[in-house]
Amino acid sequence: MSDAARFSQRLAEQAPDGPLLLALSGGLDSSLLLHLLVQAGLAPRLCAVHIDHQLQADSRAWSRFCGALADKYGIALTIEPVTVSMAEGLEAGARDARYQVLLPLARAKGATLVLAHHRNDQAETVLFRLLRGAGVQGLSAMGQHSQQQGVTLWRPLLGLGRHVLEKWGAELSLNWLEDPSNQDQSLRRNYLRHTILPALRERWPGADATLARAAEHMAEANQLLTEVAVQDAASIGVSGAVLPLHRLAELSLARQRNVLRWWLQKNRASAPSAAVLEQIRVLHLAAEDSQARVEWGGYAVRVYQGALHFARREAFQPWQGDILWPEGEAPPDLPRWRWTQHAVEGAVWVLRPTGDIQLRSFTGALTLRRNGLRQKIKELWRAAGVPPWQRRQWPLLCRDGEVVSVPLVGLADGEALERAERWYLLPAGSASD
Repeated sequence: MSDAARFSQRLAEQAPDGPLLLALSGGLDSSLLLHLLVQAGLAPRLCAVHIDHQLQADSRAWSRFCGALADKYGIALTIEPVTVSMAEGLEAGARDARYQVLLPLARAKGATLVLAHHRNDQAETVLFRLLRGAGVQGLSAMGQHSQQQGVTLWRPLLGLGRHVLEKWGAELSLNWLEDPSNQDQSLRRNYLRHTILPALRERWPGADATLARAAEHMAEANQLLTEVAVQDAASIGVSGAVLPLHRLAELSLARQRNVLRWWLQKNRASAPSAAVLEQIRVLHLAAEDSQARVEWGGYAVRVYQGALHFARREAFQPWQGDILWPEGEAPPDLPRWRWTQHAVEGAVWVLRPTGDIQLRSFTGALTLRRNGLRQKIKELWRAAGVPPWQRRQWPLLCRDGEVVSVPLVGLADGEALERAERWYLLPAGSASD
């Protein structure tokens, strides 16, 4: 039995349960992995997706090649064209565009995302991140099994060198495509691949394995840091997007930064630089009524009522609208929000009274009749601990021109609580439900 056949047998034993979604580029790595997965008997629960970055004139030829390959093995293929943003460079833009498709698609299918990264890719990743000044988590590089945005990632080839894949591909008489952009050494990863790593291998023949082993050590260290962060977050009282400050200062500086990194990651923020993280850490020095906030990427952190509050930048944009919600019908679609009747972390509860309801935008002068008095809604929200920047995000529930229900506050006087429906608003991109 060949080495490739033995490896296929191991894949059959190691494959996660449930559907598998293979990212199929048409190159050697993913084409070989497709063959090995099918040989392992996994075809009945395997499908593939090809991302067309539309960066080359013949990109459609790659899509056709992948389509023919999928037909050969009898698996379903989805072809997804993407537009690559060059704001952060070609390599980063292409990667972001890929994962913006791959992760939601895998989540929708309830599938494990299968990726064809190998040991040489791991070595490149470690070097690349080291040169960017990455910390322990970044230098952990890629895991054979990992989680990202609620999706399980599986990299079964991670322990194999590129030379092994080339040998197996030739032995199996497989066909694949060579991406001409992989030879462009103006791209930083290609420069590492074609210039730096060959020089390292010449002097240290085991360089790839050594770098991969270093990544494993970093992954173990990162696991310890995560466990410490979870303990510290529990002692501080972290809840979702809110991190209380009164006990944060009791931790050492290293543990403060560690729990802040963990908190931001739990809220699905991109990792801030060390300088940005320090700006966040010292936000507690800002006056309570100040407008101080730290922004990076599409995210922001502010201080309110003795706590740090994380939000995406669109959270500072008010919701505008005037939408009818007829009685007996499902709630209407809202930009940036989706409705659920399940209480989950991060959800905003809303009581819907009887009758036809109008969803309207908040203004500072609006009031709600409570306890026999007309009270300003902004004061009710302040008493409920709702930060100022969140108060214009949600619709108010009105009937006959009167506000009858306010998110996170409740019903107006005279509305029957026992007849009201409880709904929850979640950010549109949330995976929770």
